[in-house]
Amino acid sequence: MEKGLYYLAIPYQGSEEEKKYRTEFSLKVTTEFLRQGIHLFSPVIYVNKIAEELGLSSLEKRREIIMPYLFDFLKVSKGLILIKIDGWQKSWGVQQELKFCREAHIPVFTMQADEIAKNLPKILSASLGQLQLSSLLEKV
Repeated sequence: MEKGLYYLAIPYQGSEEEKKYRTEFSLKVTTEFLRQGIHLFSPVIYVNKIAEELGLSSLEKRREIIMPYLFDFLKVSKGLILIKIDGWQKSWGVQQELKFCREAHIPVFTMQADEIAKNLPKILSASLGQLQLSSLLEKV
């Protein structure tokens, strides 16, 4: 595993309950990664506050402004970590992030929600190949 900043991809949109769960889960994941010495950029934790402050009320406007902002973080990351929680397959944002990684040749790592307390450096030692990434995109 290479030292540096990794990017967390999980779905956000859904019911208010799902949004709350996904935000809290992102915080839990980020905290566990830091405990294990891995720096993780987790957009779900704060990007919605930024969108609120900017007054981005429509989903289209949020996507137009926020996605390029997030891609800049993704460009400088050591890789994207996709945690396969409910909703990841149909998340527009996750799909955009995965496509961006494929085009920019940014490593992608996947894990299940229950793997965050395991040996993360070992999990992050092998990224997906291009065929595996394309297969993921077909599921989205």
